[in-house]
Amino acid sequence: MTFLSRPNFFVVMAILALSLGAIFYAVFGGESSVNLADEKIFEGKVLKVIEERTVPNPVGQRSNLEQELLVEVGLYGKKENKTVLNDFVPVKAGDSIYVQGQLLGEPDEVFYVLDIGRKKGLLWLAIFFTALVGVVSGKKGLYALVGLVFSFAVIFLFIIPKILGGSNPILIGLAGAVLILVVALYVSYGFNRKSLSALIGISITLLIVGLMANYSISAMHFSGFSAEEAIYLSSQTDNSLSLAGILVAGILIAVIGILDDIAVTQASTVFSLVSVSGELRGAKLFKKAMEVGKDHISAVINTLVLAYTGAALPLLLLLTLNKFPLGFVVNGEIIAEEIAQTLISSSGLVLAVPITTAVAVFLVGRNSK
Repeated sequence: MTFLSRPNFFVVMAILALSLGAIFYAVFGGESSVNLADEKIFEGKVLKVIEERTVPNPVGQRSNLEQELLVEVGLYGKKENKTVLNDFVPVKAGDSIYVQGQLLGEPDEVFYVLDIGRKKGLLWLAIFFTALVGVVSGKKGLYALVGLVFSFAVIFLFIIPKILGGSNPILIGLAGAVLILVVALYVSYGFNRKSLSALIGISITLLIVGLMANYSISAMHFSGFSAEEAIYLSSQTDNSLSLAGILVAGILIAVIGILDDIAVTQASTVFSLVSVSGELRGAKLFKKAMEVGKDHISAVINTLVLAYTGAALPLLLLLTLNKFPLGFVVNGEIIAEEIAQTLISSSGLVLAVPITTAVAVFLVGRNSK
């Protein structure tokens, strides 16, 4: 039991290795190109700018500078040089880009720049973030990052394939969330009464949130088609996916991270109070711990509401600019969906505090050892 009570370095490194391998397989294990309608997307590197010319700047085009590029493109495992038209944003030799086009055979092949490669920038940001966490939080913070990597592995290798395979997205979301939770709690805190309190509290809360989200989305007739990507997803899967179910699964996955924070804080509060005052038990201990929990609730709810509002800010600006009535704006599925997600998630956060506190008080028992 001592072996499990604290995160073991070799176990954590094994989890990291398996997670990185799973993510690598999920991202790079398929074909070297991606289908988009009748065309394909390839990654390429700009070798040379052949020609630049100024053109009229039509609506929707980012730049009035058009380029003809010589690009090294990876085509089915081999690299070839292709002439590519760029009317996206100006690039220079050495830049990484994504190219879209049809392989019709020379001279009918047409390629153009679809997007700019940003992987190098994202990699440097990830390195900076990891170093910052290591300096400020030490080994504990780095172990938490291992839990984050594992979460991505579960999403890419379990949740997404299972949902696309036709499994119930709500059940898959719940199972994936609990799996993420178990490993995240172990690599951060180990398996002890404190982490067990958080695990039980979050699991009960997730079940309640799932039932609440499923009922609310059904009662308010959310279709799941509010986002543009949902329409494309439906068209590419022959309408076999439950978009409303995916909406519920998304709420569960989104709320689990902040539930982790609240539940662990409450469990820690209970055990810390007991270590200071060994006489605190039962209702008195619950009441004292809830004083901290109430402050945490108010801070977290404000954070969550502002996060959802920030995500919907461009849409709110657009609707306000077009002078739509406020009642119509709130009632629209896009905005109503954001409000529902905020209220359901916030309800889960509020419930997690007393549930986890009660579980921790029960697990403390009669002695503080």
